Amino acid sequence: MIAHRPHHASGPSTGERGGTGRDAPRRPSVTVGILVVPAVLLAVAAAGALLPGVPWLGQVGGYAAAWAPWLVVAGLAVTVCATVALLRRGSVTRVVAVAGGLVAAALSFVVVTQQLRVAQEHAVGVQIAELFRFTPGDTEADLDARYGEADGEPQDLSLWLPEGGAAGEAPVVVLVHGGGWVAGERSQTTTASHAAWFAAQGYLAVSIDYPLSGDDRHLWDAVEPQVACALVWVGEHAAEHGGDADRVFLAGDSAGGNLALEVAFRAAAGDLDPACDGTVPPVAAVSTLYPVASPGGLHGNTDPVMGSRGRELTEQYTGGSPSEYPERYAAITPAEHVTPDSPPTLMVAGEADHLVPAAGAEELAAVLSGAGVARELVLLPAADHVFDSAPGGIGTQVWRDLTLRLFERS
Repeated sequence: MIAHRPHHASGPSTGERGGTGRDAPRRPSVTVGILVVPAVLLAVAAAGALLPGVPWLGQVGGYAAAWAPWLVVAGLAVTVCATVALLRRGSVTRVVAVAGGLVAAALSFVVVTQQLRVAQEHAVGVQIAELFRFTPGDTEADLDARYGEADGEPQDLSLWLPEGGAAGEAPVVVLVHGGGWVAGERSQTTTASHAAWFAAQGYLAVSIDYPLSGDDRHLWDAVEPQVACALVWVGEHAAEHGGDADRVFLAGDSAGGNLALEVAFRAAAGDLDPACDGTVPPVAAVSTLYPVASPGGLHGNTDPVMGSRGRELTEQYTGGSPSEYPERYAAITPAEHVTPDSPPTLMVAGEADHLVPAAGAEELAAVLSGAGVARELVLLPAADHVFDSAPGGIGTQVWRDLTLRLFERS
């Protein structure tokens, strides 16, 4: 009798581990997984832009708001890709990716709409193509020069020559960089970008350095005379570089905005002595981005994330708190130096500025109005500090357009 051995199939059965039957779990798609992450991040950032009061989330959203047009495009791109994947095979992951992309695109579009409405209210024609500019282009200065020194440290400035301007005929804009009085320099990206843009509009653009404060170096009373000294240099040398010393304007952002306002107002009031020999040319108008219009307000900022940074910066600059040095804070508060002779003033600030509360600019605007000084205050919805980091963003275009108008009529 012949015994027959049991026959075994050469391949594994569908019920064995590692089988390939229809009921075996499928591995998640790497592509879809990659889509979920940006979809969620984009949705969170867009939501934060519309919820500025939520700690951390609001701050992230505020900075993202400067790039809201890009967020709209990115959200739509993620939505399309995730929808294609979902139509091929349904899964929770794919649904999340689609939903995240849609939320990001929709909320970012709301931000864009709000900011465009402000631009429309001020008759600013926003250039759509510029909204998607990712880099500022060539921002290299044409010339560097030394305008003075402070405690043995050289103080320099950079010049962007007017495009197509004849010698001695171009208006001059002097830019004062931000950095909380403790950091920054004349060629930092946003400042250099604005300077190059002004030069392209036919201005002689001058960006200046100034002494910086620190934990053991409180220069609240030394910086403004240095900025005034830079203006003296401009008055003496502008014509050599195609500029008109009789048409000098000031511009600044953040702490640089504070210095621009202070110097412009104090010079007009006859209350500013430069840290060098010479005469400070009259400032025809001053334009600022998210300026520290109220140093005391910056010190008292109660934001849970950025409030402590505001206190740190003001105390490094002044040496202490407003209660310790009320006279120092009064000396660096622009509203304290407003007179009927103060030059026309523009301030563009973000409504969601977590570092420098926009209330300071609103208070200064009221003081200027009370003194009969021409002023314009624009609050940009959902925008945080440094919203001009987007080279062609709505906020950037609004500030530049309104600044040109201010300078042309001043």
